[in-house]
Amino acid sequence: MYKILFILLLFLINPLFIFAKTSITVTHPIEKYFIEKIASKNIYVKVVFDRTRKFNLKNKDLVESLASNQYYFKLNLEDEKLIEEKFKSINKDLKVIDISKNIEKLRTKTNKENPYIWFDPILVREIAKNIYEELARIRYYDRHVLKENYEKFLNEIDEVYLHIKRRLDNSEVYGFFVFNNQLDYFAKRFRLNIYHKENRYLNISEVPNIINLSEKEHIKHIVIEKNSLYAIGQSISGHINGKIVEVDIYSKNWKSNLYVFTRQISNF
Repeated sequence: MYKILFILLLFLINPLFIFAKTSITVTHPIEKYFIEKIASKNIYVKVVFDRTRKFNLKNKDLVESLASNQYYFKLNLEDEKLIEEKFKSINKDLKVIDISKNIEKLRTKTNKENPYIWFDPILVREIAKNIYEELARIRYYDRHVLKENYEKFLNEIDEVYLHIKRRLDNSEVYGFFVFNNQLDYFAKRFRLNIYHKENRYLNISEVPNIINLSEKEHIKHIVIEKNSLYAIGQSISGHINGKIVEVDIYSKNWKSNLYVFTRQISNF
């Protein structure tokens, strides 16, 4: 009897069981960055839109490989809806974790939730909290390491926020033109004016108003998404002697990405 109990006990505390890796799939590199800041060595993350290869929902082998992981962490982005649906059709046991839960979102003009919360460092603290709580639940045996990593990351986030705030407070930037809603949280957090334009070429009849607005509000920057049509930004910059700034919202280099963007809009 005691021998049987001893064998069962060994099985329950088998190191191969305790230290087996937890596999997570995310959509974009930025999500992987946040998870890896907190994760232990026993957590492995795959990215759907990995920069080293192309992703297509019709690629059966790739989709099945990504869907086979235990968890799918998401930020509730528009492009994650179809991916989640496809993954769950393949893996019925897949657990979907929303790392943007309980974070109050801004609304777009069409009254949709704006999901681009990670360009606000203060809200990244909330993302980190969600990730930490989920990982500590999933990887209970790693909870001490996870907590230590989490607290270090919070300190780093605070440093990022203070750096950006000091830089912008000491600059003469008041706002910028954009063609989407990706930087709304950044503008709100750091009290910058953001002027949304349609993602199209500027009509000649619109030029006088753009020039007047630029002069009145001291706007000299046009922010475009990386790999988007550069000429659309030029259709504004050419009339106001402005500077085009590219930003990669999904970049894994979250900290340096924010620093570079801040430097670009605070200089002219």
